[in-house]
Amino acid sequence: MVKYGIAYDACHDTGEALLAAYGFRTTHGPGQHEALGRYLRAVFDKPPAEKAAREFDRLRRARNQDRYEAKPVGAAATENAEQVARTLFDAAVARGLST
Repeated sequence: MVKYGIAYDACHDTGEALLAAYGFRTTHGPGQHEALGRYLRAVFDKPPAEKAAREFDRLRRARNQDRYEAKPVGAAATENAEQVARTLFDAAVARGLST
């Protein structure tokens, strides 16, 4: 689960960095991660980033199940989360986000 959490956090941080690059940020509290997912889907509207942005919401739900409902995340889901993180990061860099 640690690798999954790191990959999920990388996706989340990429979205937060994009928001910050445009002068915005999400509020803290309930719904913040869901709002970030909506933002990613709005910004990334072309493949392969479009698919990765949609996948972020699935990652969020799996993370919540693991964290709050004790439903563990498997190796395949972890590998997918790592790929989604890489795709979102690469798409953010392509949009001008500095590394």
